[in-house]
Amino acid sequence: MGKLALDRRSLLALGAATAALPLANAMGKAPEGALPKFVVGPDDVIRKAAGLRPFRTSGFLVKSEPFGGKTLIHNYGHGGCGVTLSWGTADMAAKLALETPHRKAAVIGCGVVGLTTARLLQDRGFKVAIYASDLPPNTTSDVAAGAFGLTEIVGPDHETDEIGRRLAEAVRFSHRYFESLGERYGVRPMAMYMLGAQPIEAPWEFAITPDLFQFEILGPGQHSFPSAYASRFTTLMAETNTLMPALLADFRAHGGTVETRSFAEKSELEALGEPLIVNCTGIGAKALFGDPDLTPLKGQITLIKPQPAVTYAYLDPVLDLYMFPRSDGMVLGGSHEFGSWSTDVDPRRAAQILEGHSLISGGMR
Repeated sequence: MGKLALDRRSLLALGAATAALPLANAMGKAPEGALPKFVVGPDDVIRKAAGLRPFRTSGFLVKSEPFGGKTLIHNYGHGGCGVTLSWGTADMAAKLALETPHRKAAVIGCGVVGLTTARLLQDRGFKVAIYASDLPPNTTSDVAAGAFGLTEIVGPDHETDEIGRRLAEAVRFSHRYFESLGERYGVRPMAMYMLGAQPIEAPWEFAITPDLFQFEILGPGQHSFPSAYASRFTTLMAETNTLMPALLADFRAHGGTVETRSFAEKSELEALGEPLIVNCTGIGAKALFGDPDLTPLKGQITLIKPQPAVTYAYLDPVLDLYMFPRSDGMVLGGSHEFGSWSTDVDPRRAAQILEGHSLISGGMR
């Protein structure tokens, strides 16, 4: 959500900034329609987790190429918005697949991109098998919050009209598809607030589809948060704890097969029986295909006890903090560490996440 790679502050600065902001917000009087506060503390923690986002400076990659006697289609590099772009880039990959003479496909990877690609291929007449080293609930996608929005998808030097066009195409298709899914897939509308000392307008990634992300800027005294401003828009939430098993069940119900298998070299893919291979390995494409533009972007979350009364989400891009409510718990983030290959939870960052959200919650009116 949003462009998070802004100025990172220390926890001390976070505390000072959060403590000062209520003064600009007419502290002492809650705005009309005040949001319910959420409770956050060490005793509320359910679990902590970290995952690696597959970031490419030039954005996601969807392309077809010859691969020995087979056809290889790449679909990876979704940065921090794999869920958001999943159906859209799956549609792009499926269109490329239809241009081939093949109708049997092997999808490599069982994260959200692999599952959505496999499902669209099935719906367009393909017999599909998934091969993956990890299956739900043990994929990187299972750690994702699942809020619909673009984040960490392209480097500033690549914010071109053509990349914007492809992003808009993928986002629009994906949004339409998610809207059709509903509760069985954990999809619902959600109010999102972007917090800041200054008004926040739609960043580049959001502005390419202004009809999907309509920002309303709320000034001092007009919202519940301990910040001078909060930009509000309505988006979708796709809870991955519900979405992932539902997609996997659909895939199997449509005749798909799943094999747990790792590939150390891309040459091993040539031994598969399917003539069409779709690479949805995410960060795994770095080792498997040697993509020099692919970089791990580590993210860390803390899940606290669910609080059904909280139906809104927020993001502070400067403090690098976000909260998304889900049925299985409240997702608190985050972190953005470029180049880190570690999926270990950093205790220091976990403490900062908890303290930062506690300060925000405590300052709400």
